[in-house]
Amino acid sequence: MRYLIPLIVVVAGCANVRPPVDVMLIPNDCANQTAIINWLEDQSRLTPPPMSDKDQYARHRASIRQRVWTMRYTCNPV
Repeated sequence: MRYLIPLIVVVAGCANVRPPVDVMLIPNDCANQTAIINWLEDQSRLTPPPMSDKDQYARHRASIRQRVWTMRYTCNPV
C-alpha cells in the first residue's frame, strides 16, 4: 500500500510527457507547404506539460519556428 501512491505519481507523470518532434527531418515539400506549416504552427501552440523543462520547451518551439521560416523561404522565393 505504501508503494502504491508513489507508483501512481510516477506513472501519471510519465503519461504527460510528449516525445519531441525533430522538425529538421521534415522535407521541403513545397507541394504540401500549407499543410506542413499549419501542422508545425499547431505544434508550436501546444502548452508544455506540467513539471517540464522550460529551456527544452523553448528550444523545441524555436526549432519549430525556424523550420517554418526555412520552408517559407525555400518554397516562396522572391
